[in-house]
Amino acid sequence: MLNVTTLLRSRSPAEDDLRYGRLRARVGRPVVVWTATRSCNLACRHCYAASLPRRYPGELSTAEANDLVDDLASMPAAGLLVSGGEPLLRDDVLDVAARASRQGLRTTLSTNGTALADPAVADDVSAAGFSYVGVSFDGLGQTHDRFRGEAGAFERSVAGVRNLVARGERVGLRLTLTATTLPVLPDVFDFIVDEGFGRACFYHLAPSGRGRSAPAEALTAQQTRHAVDAVFDFADRMIASRPELEVLTVANAADGPRLLDWLAERGRPTEQVAERLTRAGGNHSGIGLAHVSNTGEVHPDQFSWTDRLGSVRQRPFSRIWADSTGRLGALRARSGLLGGRCGACRHLDVCGGNLRMRAHAATGDHWAEDPACYLTPQETTR
Repeated sequence: MLNVTTLLRSRSPAEDDLRYGRLRARVGRPVVVWTATRSCNLACRHCYAASLPRRYPGELSTAEANDLVDDLASMPAAGLLVSGGEPLLRDDVLDVAARASRQGLRTTLSTNGTALADPAVADDVSAAGFSYVGVSFDGLGQTHDRFRGEAGAFERSVAGVRNLVARGERVGLRLTLTATTLPVLPDVFDFIVDEGFGRACFYHLAPSGRGRSAPAEALTAQQTRHAVDAVFDFADRMIASRPELEVLTVANAADGPRLLDWLAERGRPTEQVAERLTRAGGNHSGIGLAHVSNTGEVHPDQFSWTDRLGSVRQRPFSRIWADSTGRLGALRARSGLLGGRCGACRHLDVCGGNLRMRAHAATGDHWAEDPACYLTPQETTR
């Protein structure tokens, strides 16, 4: 995750000290993404969980979910992101989230927003103690509806956003950069401003779940660079006109080196930004980020469902995380294992070798180069 707004400011805000400040350790307290349920009322083309409108067996019980929360609070974890599927389809999810918030965990919610069109649901979400609610969009109007497989989904999600904003909640937009969303990015930027979002996260497509079977949505390297530069330009404009808005990119650590070049191309200093990016170390999968699935399986990140680290039904998450042997140890010492362009890249300290599951999906080798790196050979050669 690259907090573009923080990096472009002259000073980083206190809430990002752990990522870009002097307190950042290479293996930190993790942000844990919990897929509370794999069920969803929509069927998005790129869903990394391949969720469908049906029930999934074997999901964590309320007691097991509470045990997970208690364990994360005791570590303490850096945060808990409650996700799905559509997490609001799980009956006890707000009670579990409120338990996490009461114990001091920074708890956030990722939702498609349709359920929030009901004012009563918006009231319940507002009362649960989330520090931030992210609502996913894939374009505007019918573009969003076609991508998500249901007419009227966009209107309901917008109504949900407005309900939360009216209740004083901090709401963010989450959008994946795809062939569908690239042409409408300027309209999305306007939408972010008009609707009063406090945060905007732009995700790179990951070949997980249905994302793996949607090659037509994948951007070329040139298109990716164009999209990322547009996001940087937007973030830069917003610092003056909407200083409360945070703009981030997610799931492609090549954005860090690209930001340094973007600044240099505009004659702006890069030293402070480079120092912050080096402290952060790029991709955090298995280092400062983890995922717990709906059935309790632990993975390095929310995209790596086939990369199993253990199960919270067999060992507490904290014990799994503390075990630096095997897969976790390899992820934390990855620089000596990386091959191809990633292994030889001069930006390795900033990028961290990018997203390993993307390399594995393309080649069957976790340590191969990430095919979604859009930097040119001239930009990566030492």
